[in-house]
Amino acid sequence: MSYKLEIYKDNKFYEKVDFREKGEKLLTYKWENVDKGSYFFTIKNENDETYGVTYSHTAPFAETFDAVVEKDVVSKPITGFQKGVDILVLFIPEEKKFILKKMKFFKMNLDITEFGLSEAESVKIATNYGGWRLEDEPVRQLDKTNYEIVLAIPEGSYEYKYSIDGKWYPEGANKKLIIGENGDLFAKGDLGTGKFVFEAIDKNVSLKAIAHNYKSLQYFNKISDREYEFKLRTQMNDVERVYISIVLHEEDNYEMIYELERFCDRTNGFDYFERIIDFGKKVDKIRYYFILEDGGVKAYFNGKTLDYKVPKKIVVDTKSDDIQIFSVPDWSKEVIWYNIFPDRFYNKNHYNDPVFNEFGPEKFVKNDLHEQNFIEKYKWKRVNNLYGKFDRNRWTADFKDKVGWERIGEQNIDYSLKYARMYGGDLQGIKEKIPYLKELGITAIWLNPVFFSYQNHKYGANDFRHISPDFGTIKTSGKEYGVKINRENRFGNKSYVDVLGSTVKNNSELELLQVKLKGEDKGKNGYGETEDPATWVWTESDLIMVDLIKELHKNGIRVIFDGVFNHSSDRHWSFNVVMAQGESSKYKDWYKFTDFSEHIPITDDMTDEQAYETLINNKKRVKYNAWAGFNSLPEFNTFNQEYKDYIFNITRKWMYGPDGIENENWMEDDGIDGWRLDVPNCLENQGFWNEWRKVVKESKKDSYITAELWGNASSDINNGNKFDTVMNYEWLKTVIGFFINQSTKGGNQYKLKAQDFFNELREKRSWYPYQALQASQNLNGSHDTDRLYSRIVNDGIGRNLEEGKQLEKGYNSIKPCLAGNYHPNTTIDWRNSEIKPKDILKLISVFQMTYIGAPMLFYGDEVGMWGATDPYCRKPMLWEEFIYDEERNPSYVNQNEVYSQEVDNDLFQWYKKLIKIRKENRVLVYGKFKEIMADNEKDVIVYERINDSHSIIVIINNSFNEQEIEFSTDYLDEKFLNLINGNAIRSTSSGKIKLKLKPKEGKILKKGHR
Repeated sequence: MSYKLEIYKDNKFYEKVDFREKGEKLLTYKWENVDKGSYFFTIKNENDETYGVTYSHTAPFAETFDAVVEKDVVSKPITGFQKGVDILVLFIPEEKKFILKKMKFFKMNLDITEFGLSEAESVKIATNYGGWRLEDEPVRQLDKTNYEIVLAIPEGSYEYKYSIDGKWYPEGANKKLIIGENGDLFAKGDLGTGKFVFEAIDKNVSLKAIAHNYKSLQYFNKISDREYEFKLRTQMNDVERVYISIVLHEEDNYEMIYELERFCDRTNGFDYFERIIDFGKKVDKIRYYFILEDGGVKAYFNGKTLDYKVPKKIVVDTKSDDIQIFSVPDWSKEVIWYNIFPDRFYNKNHYNDPVFNEFGPEKFVKNDLHEQNFIEKYKWKRVNNLYGKFDRNRWTADFKDKVGWERIGEQNIDYSLKYARMYGGDLQGIKEKIPYLKELGITAIWLNPVFFSYQNHKYGANDFRHISPDFGTIKTSGKEYGVKINRENRFGNKSYVDVLGSTVKNNSELELLQVKLKGEDKGKNGYGETEDPATWVWTESDLIMVDLIKELHKNGIRVIFDGVFNHSSDRHWSFNVVMAQGESSKYKDWYKFTDFSEHIPITDDMTDEQAYETLINNKKRVKYNAWAGFNSLPEFNTFNQEYKDYIFNITRKWMYGPDGIENENWMEDDGIDGWRLDVPNCLENQGFWNEWRKVVKESKKDSYITAELWGNASSDINNGNKFDTVMNYEWLKTVIGFFINQSTKGGNQYKLKAQDFFNELREKRSWYPYQALQASQNLNGSHDTDRLYSRIVNDGIGRNLEEGKQLEKGYNSIKPCLAGNYHPNTTIDWRNSEIKPKDILKLISVFQMTYIGAPMLFYGDEVGMWGATDPYCRKPMLWEEFIYDEERNPSYVNQNEVYSQEVDNDLFQWYKKLIKIRKENRVLVYGKFKEIMADNEKDVIVYERINDSHSIIVIINNSFNEQEIEFSTDYLDEKFLNLINGNAIRSTSSGKIKLKLKPKEGKILKKGHR
């Protein structure tokens, strides 16, 4: 069966292409030099049957995008295409899989006269990457004897041969193919020979095996005015030791020599030698070169030449524009993060509970309660497929229980309905629980989005200028919460009290925030605001947020907001203005509209009800690009200067706060401390982040930027002009591979051996500058992943992290301690095991709290919350003050289990203890990471965090058995204290430590503790 791929760009037909066969079951298309835009795809077979390409997840198109193919369904648009990228399209008809992979195609030319041939009927290529399968798909004939070969193949080292008219060429040895910078470009390293690999094997290749460039953050990293990170690359296994010779003052020529530490990049076949040097004072110039030793021979390298005599030094003027500090605040390395999903954390104020959800009032019958007065009566029940009266879900219910509107709609259940329930958590609830956060030891919180939105998750904002009323207040009270507003503040110099005056009380914030669609104030909301920050007002909900920020700061807790600048909701005030005015709107170019042909303008002679109905209908008539295929989430045009200015001013508003300044004492500051960025790689304009970073760093010198980047983000971090660091999902994948996976077979389910674990961590540490690594958020999980506690009993799915309908795919979402191996995802019968899933979670926490990077908990991890991906990972927080209904096992494969839901106080106390250990020992933040032992047979690792005279040794027994181990240290006859249980241990006179470990036990040994 043959298939054709139809591509549509920005909702218009773009092109039709043929799939090419690649093996028996796989069809491919190489899509070169793709243009930016939103695309959707359909597939037609030779019988003219049409298949749509769709998906149910919300994962961004970063590197790979997975979708499914279904007959006679409407395709969903896919966004995240940057200009100039190459994309490999994969289609597996039998499995109905459709996959997009971003890559850079490798092209090479073949002239068959090279083999003495003047013509050919058939030219194919086979590579070891493709399992030596003969393929004609990559081969394109240019003329009689010349061909172009286009390979969709990652960077690396390969071998290949041609098959021309059934005969192999070249005869004899295979041809070599090396893509990217790879160790195979050079001769193999051979330790101890005294020979140094420098030049490439192919004399036409100008790359050198030994590399250092002081203008690259990868090799020369200015951490502060006194602290620098140096890095040198060599061929793998080629150099025994590397030193750096440094002279700071030319007049005295005082030479300082430091040894560098080796890191292996097994992926690309290089060794990296690194060292962070603190000079103890500000330095203006650094003069240096590298000394390489192997087999008793010394060589010298100055960034350009390799010589056997002392070379001319590299001279770096540290004040030059080429050498900028990659500024990552120290506090972000020291904190314990806590991620709060506000709607599910704590409901303190029931009077601000949501009165409807993301479907808006138009899909619900008007409530009999006071809530009907919060929104104009004509806005209720505007469509026929209504869900009855809106109800909030009960906090303590079984998550499977549905309220009335959910039961009414469940026969036609869809993604949006199932995920749209509201529980009423609010800012007052977070403030109420600050003592809880302090007791646990939390010092920084990341709030999932808080800007005005009808959604529970608020990843589609109606207005970035303001906090959502259901988090603050829906009805105005006239209070200002002790917040002082600077009348010179350029981003909001008045409060809602100033604007509303004598009518300040009992107004609906929901209505005040609505943009006017007609009349002389069209385009303004009830506060008279536009995109001009001079018109901006601090609403009561804004002031409640500022009060919370101040209280958190006062209690030593930093706070960052979630920045979702790729898209808004389809109720965003600027989007509504475009829906009212059409193509003439000045906000049209803020978005990516493609068709206004059916738009009906809203006119001043319409009634308010007519205008509102026209607004709703225009959203169905007008065509535009939307994120992840959801029309409720229109994408912004991040190339538009007016939109950029709007977001830059929003950023300044919330960082400066109402007082309009950065307070020297952060604990008295009324603005946020930084941002977590949602799907930043989805922006077509990646240059947006360079500009935005400058705004952030100029607004607050100690500001912090972390990005939701799920893979190796070195290209986004190492240039130093986008983000400070990442949510460290790659760290989590490695943790799952070692602590959770059980399979001895390869693939995602493979259990990493102890040395594998160290090797993978070492390689991932080499991805980023050291300060970015220290500040990375080492997370248990997030609102986008399953709970780590549940992942422990789902070892069968491996270590890949996924979003979307995880429960529906067969996830085991039972209370973890009750999981049995009757479930296909669960290898161990945890119900009857002496070791429990909580023991694994505790062991992971030992590693999390003692590794490089800032630990981060998702709300409720510390009390044993469990669940599959969204929405089950977003259950209401467990609190001791509540009695919860029993939960029925929601897993598709189950034995009708029913069990209690309650706080696990033992686990809370465990996390509290470990957090205290980390906070009291700065060596766990700033100390170097030193591997001491990796015992594959016993499944035990030992490592040290060391800084100056401080040392902590961590021992982790990852096996299910008791183990006895012995390892060597640098400390002779030294006392160590186990910080977990208070027991002491002493090393021998030769520095050895011998001890017994219980199954799944971790020890944290502090040197010299008295």
